Amino acid sequence: MLNSDPPGLSRRRFLAASTGMVGLAVVTSCGVPTDEDTPDPVLDLIRAAERDAREFGAADASHGTYRDAIRRIADVRRVHAERLGELVERPVEAGAQEPTATTAATAETESETNPVCPPVDEVRSRLLADAGGAAEVAVTSEGVRAELTGAVSAACTAAAEVLLS
Repeated sequence: MLNSDPPGLSRRRFLAASTGMVGLAVVTSCGVPTDEDTPDPVLDLIRAAERDAREFGAADASHGTYRDAIRRIADVRRVHAERLGELVERPVEAGAQEPTATTAATAETESETNPVCPPVDEVRSRLLADAGGAAEVAVTSEGVRAELTGAVSAACTAAAEVLLS
C-alpha cells in the first residue's frame, strides 16, 4: 500500500534547502550592502573642515581675545580639508556637472559671501565633534588614511582644549 502522506521535512532536507538559499543570496548579493553603497566617511570630515575654515576665518571683535586663535584654527582647518581631499575622489552631486575653473570660482565666491563665525563655545563644541568623527575614521582605517585622520583628530582636540580654553 502506498503512503499518501507528504514526506516530512528532515534535518538534511532543511539544511540542504537553507544552504542553497544562503548560497543564492551570497552569489546575487541580494539585499546585502557593499562598500560601494556607503559614502566615504572622509567626505564628511572634508565638508566639516571646509565649513570651519570658511566660518572660523570670519571671527571678529565679538570673539574677544579668541579672535586671532580662531582665525589660526581656520587656517589649520583649511589645510585639513586640502590634505583629506587628497585621500578621496569626491563624487559629483546628483544633477551637478563636473566643476570647471569658472564654476568652481563662482561657487566658492557664492559660499563665502557672508560667512559668520559662531560663538566661541560653539566653535569649541564643533571642534570636539570634528575630533570625534576623525578619531572614528582613524580607528577603522589603515596607513596614511589612519595617520592623517588621527592627526586631524588630535589637532581639533588641541585647538578646542588648549587654544580656546
